[in-house]
Amino acid sequence: MFYDFKVGIWNKGLSTKVGGITIPGVLEHIKDLDVDIQPYSTALLLKDYGYNIEVNKRIFMDYDSAVKIGTVFYYVNLHGITEKYEVKTIINWDYLEVMALGI
Repeated sequence: MFYDFKVGIWNKGLSTKVGGITIPGVLEHIKDLDVDIQPYSTALLLKDYGYNIEVNKRIFMDYDSAVKIGTVFYYVNLHGITEKYEVKTIINWDYLEVMALGI
């Protein structure tokens, strides 16, 4: 597999309760990983795996326990524009096949 892209892995920190109000955790940078990003679609995900979840990217990567549903990938494209993708589901093989949606 070719890992041509470097993405930043960001996860939400713990939320806190103050006076009965829950304050959600903020995104924290965990690390950078080399991955392969490919276009994908909800229709293909439904056909290939039976999941009906809105997605537009498929990301291949080595197994990493820091990646979970809700993880956000930050990627700077060739034009210098930062793209963000939220992990919607993970297919676990000898590697991870991560289905994500641009946010």
